[in-house]
Amino acid sequence: MSTGINEECPSCSSIGALSGDATDLNPRLSHWPIQIKLIGTVAPFLNNADLLIAADCTAFAVHDFHKNFLKDRKVLIGCPKLDDAMYYVEKFTEIFSNIAIRKVSCLRMEVSCCGGMTAVLREAITRSGKAIPLTETIVGVKGDVLGERQVLGNG
Repeated sequence: MSTGINEECPSCSSIGALSGDATDLNPRLSHWPIQIKLIGTVAPFLNNADLLIAADCTAFAVHDFHKNFLKDRKVLIGCPKLDDAMYYVEKFTEIFSNIAIRKVSCLRMEVSCCGGMTAVLREAITRSGKAIPLTETIVGVKGDVLGERQVLGNG
């Protein structure tokens, strides 16, 4: 019997045809699932993608999250404090090793525990042996963008 814990979602797919008429001002999800734990390590819709890894809270904190961060990106979400960081490192290492990813953007909250997401991604990119640019954007608890920095590469 399936517990549903740490299993890939059997419905991983592109949903572009179902997303309606998204415009530059109104981007929408282009795939499902978005939860890191549910995504497969070989997901065709991630091929050659600009990948946004967003800490769970960011979508609720940032006004116009979709408009400001989803355009032309594939998004995956998770919590670096509540989820298993080593699981994330292993999963992202497989994803980065198996799929051509153009660049990775990490969107995280300003709280120190959220910095773990950047550390996970940096480690996974290093383990993959690929030169994937990684940027980090930090969001304040009131939803304002506090800063952005290049972590790896020259993306």
